[in-house]
Formats: sequence, C-alpha cells, structure tokens
Amino acid sequence: MLQRWRHARRCRQLAAACTEPILATYLEACAGLTIDRVDTTPLIAVDLETTGLDKISDRIVAIGWTLVDNGRVRFAGNRRLLIRPPDSRAGSRAGRGVGQSAAIHELRDSDLAEGAPIEAGLRDLFEAARGRVWVFHHAGLDIAFLKQACRRWAGAAPGFIVLDTLRIEYRLRRRRELPVRSGDLQLGRIRSLYGLPPYAAHDALNDAVATAELMLAIAAQMEARAGLGLRPHIKFF
Repeated sequence: MLQRWRHARRCRQLAAACTEPILATYLEACAGLTIDRVDTTPLIAVDLETTGLDKISDRIVAIGWTLVDNGRVRFAGNRRLLIRPPDSRAGSRAGRGVGQSAAIHELRDSDLAEGAPIEAGLRDLFEAARGRVWVFHHAGLDIAFLKQACRRWAGAAPGFIVLDTLRIEYRLRRRRELPVRSGDLQLGRIRSLYGLPPYAAHDALNDAVATAELMLAIAAQMEARAGLGLRPHIKFF
C-alpha cells in the first residue's frame, strides 16, 4: 500500500508540472487507478520494436498496442504505428538507419520514412493508456525506452502501473518449485503452455495482442486455482 501511495503522489506531482496536456491527463488518471480482477480492470497491452537494446543510443521504430476491457481483447482498438527517424544530424544512432535490427523486426528505412514522429506516437499511446494498467512481456526494457522518449518529448519520465507476463510466470513457477531453463520464458513458449496458438513474433502489434491474450489466460488460471486478483502481481515503475 505504501508503494501504491508513493506512486500516486509522484504521478500527481508530475502531472502538476507537466506541460504536455495528454501526458498530464494520463498521469492524473494513473494516480487514481484502482486495480482488482482482470475483468474489472482496464488494460493496455503494449510492445515496442527498437533498433537495439540501449535506451540512450537506440530508438523506437514501432509501437503496437491493444486494449482489454471486461476481460476481453478489444481488437477494434488495435494500433500499430511506425516511427519515423529523427533528423540524422542529431549525431547519434537515434538519427541513423535501422541497421542490423532489420533482421529481427523486418522494418526497413524505407518503411519508416512515412511513419509518425515519435512525439505524435507518444501522444497517441498515452491518450490510449489513460486510466489503464499496462501489460508487457519483459516490461523493464520497453519502459526504459518509453521513459527516455518521454524525457525528450515532455521533459518528464511518467509513472507506470504494470503487469509483466514474464515476471508473473516466473514467480508462479518458482512458487510451484518448477525449474526455469533458458528460453522457458519466451512469449511464444509460455503461450503454448496455456494452449494459445502460435503467432508471428517481432511485429509490435502481434506481440501486443499475444501478450494481452497470455495475460488473460494467466489471470483465468490464477483465479480458478486460488481466486487471486491482479494486485499481488502489479509492479510500479
């Protein structure tokens, strides 16, 4: 409860100082969020594609998200945004091409040339996220990129209330004293254990939908076994 209170206070402080209206509104809503069961908590599942793993020198090239309401994925709310590179004169890899990362996400420089600027992508994303708990698979990396992008855009790193399917599955396995081997916590592998179909990985929207479906499957199993809601698995960033 103390961590929740501190998070809410920080979000309110950031909202009061924020000059970006959409981010300020998101922060105000984040401070007042209530979290309970998966069928009563609005969620937004998000995935990023990036040029690498360094939040400072690499950049976001695609953002995908889907919304979950009343325990169901709202496919009509799906979004996939390609992000146009910033001015290459910026002097860092942030202003250069996708390079070898194209082998993973299959996005070329020509694909991104007509994309949205990162500022517009962040506005759309945080407007969609208002009043929702975030869902990621391996949250730390995506949130590090989002916080860094928000610092450049709005001068502030927002707070996040997060469900991380990788972290939740890891904790559930440790609780059951099951071994966790290399590769066991990959999104596709965990999905198969919950009876979910295979999907095409490394597309921002596909990964976001795959993560949302997995979160619902995990939550259904937790509630069936122990009647647990989401609160024990929430993490604050």
